[in-house]
Amino acid sequence: MELNKWEICINYWCPAQIYYYFKDNDDGNWLIYLRWSCVRGDDPWSAELLRCDKNWKNIPDSPDNVNLLKEKDHVPGIVKGYYYDEEYPFLMERVLEIVREMKPELKDQLI
Repeated sequence: MELNKWEICINYWCPAQIYYYFKDNDDGNWLIYLRWSCVRGDDPWSAELLRCDKNWKNIPDSPDNVNLLKEKDHVPGIVKGYYYDEEYPFLMERVLEIVREMKPELKDQLI
């Protein structure tokens, strides 16, 4: 595991997963977790911001955890936050933008 660097685990016979670990200014540990299930082949990517403990294990029930693709407002007829399997490079950039907006103090740290 390397901080502030994407770890890409793309496999065609199991879920594809992408990880990005970073620390906040209060020395808190965080994970951006992207997942695509290849069970049905047409599922979109999911993206979460997860709080981690001191050993970098995510804390599933943390109230700080966030679905990064959840829409604040839905415009009927427009699909937002949907990325197909091969579109993960675009999703990686987008979730970093979202986290930078959420945590502006980390803007220069999240590469």
